[in-house]
Amino acid sequence: MTRRAEKGRQMIATQGAARRRRELIDGVYMLGFSVLSLIFLVPVVVLIVTGLRSEPDFLQHGVFSIPTGIRVANLTDAWTIGDFSTTYRNSALITLVKVPLGLLISALAAYPLAKMRYPLRDTFFTFFVVGLAVPVQLALLPIFILDRHLGLLGTLWAVLPPYVAFGIPFQVFVLRGFMRLIPGELMEAARVDGANEVTIFVRVMLPLITPALATLCIIDATATWNEFMVALVMLPSQAIHTIPLGLLNYFNEYTGSYTLLSAGIAIVVAPLLLVYIFLQRFLVSGLVGGAVKT
Repeated sequence: MTRRAEKGRQMIATQGAARRRRELIDGVYMLGFSVLSLIFLVPVVVLIVTGLRSEPDFLQHGVFSIPTGIRVANLTDAWTIGDFSTTYRNSALITLVKVPLGLLISALAAYPLAKMRYPLRDTFFTFFVVGLAVPVQLALLPIFILDRHLGLLGTLWAVLPPYVAFGIPFQVFVLRGFMRLIPGELMEAARVDGANEVTIFVRVMLPLITPALATLCIIDATATWNEFMVALVMLPSQAIHTIPLGLLNYFNEYTGSYTLLSAGIAIVVAPLLLVYIFLQRFLVSGLVGGAVKT
């Protein structure tokens, strides 16, 4: 009994030491991530504070000083001077059309790649994966020629085909991984009940991949909102400029005023910050859920 009790005490002591070691490691990780979070937040805080202070206050006290007053008029001045109402409208229109359209095409392509068996299925998927390695800069000239022949050049819709095309490879890669997690028995049961492939896709598959669709929606909307190179080439008229082009024009005109520049940048990044703040749980769960071996 004494020997058993001694072994029990040693086991409890070992488990307690292991638990304290795990808690210590978790604490170190938490501290490190907290420091990194603060480092990443510093530029955002500096941007917002600079955009809400007066120019003399900024020049006199510097970047990291506490502002003597809040000047909300910087935001309204930047909005009016930079004509952000036009660029916001153009970017919002492109994003609202491109994101749902791209996700629909990608989901339709990922479904047979994940749940159907046919010759060259893996070869077709390889073509999509190869598309991840093709930079958009390499295709600018062919895109320009194609848009010109289609009569889209110089219109707001000139950027829609390349935006959709270059977003599809990553979306298909993620959606295929999610769809392969879904048990095939669900689709077999639907087929027994008389459902065709369209019904299975709409009523079975799409509801089950909602986390992946939400994640891709956030990523795709952010990428579309921030895209600069294609828009610079395809949208020459200022009336159809998107947010990045409007910010470039605003920067070229007001390089001497740091507070107005910061206010303009804050106006541009505000929607993205709100999206990440309110939808970050979908982003994390979607990325983790799709990280499976396919």
